[in-house]
Amino acid sequence: MNVTWRSNWLEWVLVTPRYHHIHHSCDLAFYNSNFGVTFSIWDRLFGTYTDPDLVKEPLAFGIGEKVPLVRLVAGF
Repeated sequence: MNVTWRSNWLEWVLVTPRYHHIHHSCDLAFYNSNFGVTFSIWDRLFGTYTDPDLVKEPLAFGIGEKVPLVRLVAGF
Protein backbone atom coordinates (compact mmCIF):
# COMPACT_ATOMS: atom_id res chain seq x y z
CA MET A 1 0.00 0.00 0.00
CA ASN A 2 1.34 3.44 -0.92
CA VAL A 3 0.96 6.11 1.72
CA THR A 4 0.89 9.72 0.58
CA TRP A 5 2.60 11.86 3.17
CA ARG A 6 4.37 15.15 2.58
CA SER A 7 6.50 17.45 4.62
CA ASN A 8 8.01 20.31 2.63
CA TRP A 9 10.36 21.34 5.42
CA LEU A 10 11.60 17.76 5.78
CA GLU A 11 12.31 17.53 2.03
CA TRP A 12 14.50 20.62 2.32
CA VAL A 13 16.83 18.55 4.50
CA LEU A 14 16.24 14.84 3.86
CA VAL A 15 15.64 12.88 0.68
CA THR A 16 12.19 11.33 0.48
CA PRO A 17 10.93 8.75 -2.04
CA ARG A 18 8.78 11.46 -3.68
CA TYR A 19 11.95 13.47 -4.23
CA HIS A 20 14.35 10.70 -5.26
CA HIS A 21 12.14 8.70 -7.65
CA ILE A 22 12.47 11.52 -10.21
CA HIS A 23 16.12 10.47 -10.62
CA HIS A 24 15.01 7.11 -12.06
CA SER A 25 12.87 8.61 -14.84
CA CYS A 26 13.50 7.77 -18.52
CA ASP A 27 12.78 11.41 -19.37
CA LEU A 28 16.09 13.17 -20.07
CA ALA A 29 14.74 16.35 -18.49
CA PHE A 30 14.72 14.57 -15.11
CA TYR A 31 17.31 11.83 -15.55
CA ASN A 32 20.24 13.95 -14.37
CA SER A 33 18.63 15.31 -11.23
CA ASN A 34 17.92 14.51 -7.59
CA PHE A 35 20.96 12.34 -6.97
CA GLY A 36 20.88 12.81 -3.20
CA VAL A 37 20.66 9.71 -1.03
CA THR A 38 20.32 11.22 2.43
CA PHE A 39 20.47 15.02 2.25
CA SER A 40 18.62 16.95 -0.47
CA ILE A 41 20.70 20.06 0.11
CA TRP A 42 23.50 18.68 -2.10
CA ASP A 43 21.28 18.73 -5.18
CA ARG A 44 20.28 22.30 -4.40
CA LEU A 45 23.93 23.33 -4.03
CA PHE A 46 25.12 21.61 -7.22
CA GLY A 47 22.16 22.64 -9.39
CA THR A 48 20.76 19.14 -9.88
CA TYR A 49 17.56 19.71 -7.88
CA THR A 50 14.16 19.15 -9.52
CA ASP A 51 11.11 20.14 -7.49
CA PRO A 52 8.70 17.16 -7.29
CA ASP A 53 5.74 19.57 -7.40
CA LEU A 54 6.76 20.72 -10.89
CA VAL A 55 6.93 17.21 -12.39
CA LYS A 56 3.89 16.12 -14.36
CA GLU A 57 2.76 12.59 -13.56
CA PRO A 58 3.10 9.85 -14.54
CA LEU A 59 6.82 9.40 -15.05
CA ALA A 60 8.18 6.51 -17.09
CA PHE A 61 10.96 4.56 -15.38
CA GLY A 62 13.79 2.38 -16.61
CA ILE A 63 16.53 2.75 -19.18
CA GLY A 64 14.30 2.68 -22.24
CA GLU A 65 16.49 0.29 -24.20
CA LYS A 66 17.35 -3.39 -24.22
CA VAL A 67 20.78 -3.77 -22.63
CA PRO A 68 22.96 -6.75 -23.61
CA LEU A 69 23.65 -9.14 -20.74
CA VAL A 70 27.42 -8.68 -21.05
CA ARG A 71 27.00 -4.94 -20.44
CA LEU A 72 24.87 -5.56 -17.36
CA VAL A 73 27.44 -7.99 -15.95
CA ALA A 74 30.38 -5.68 -16.74
CA GLY A 75 28.62 -2.75 -15.07
CA PHE A 76 28.79 -0.15 -17.84
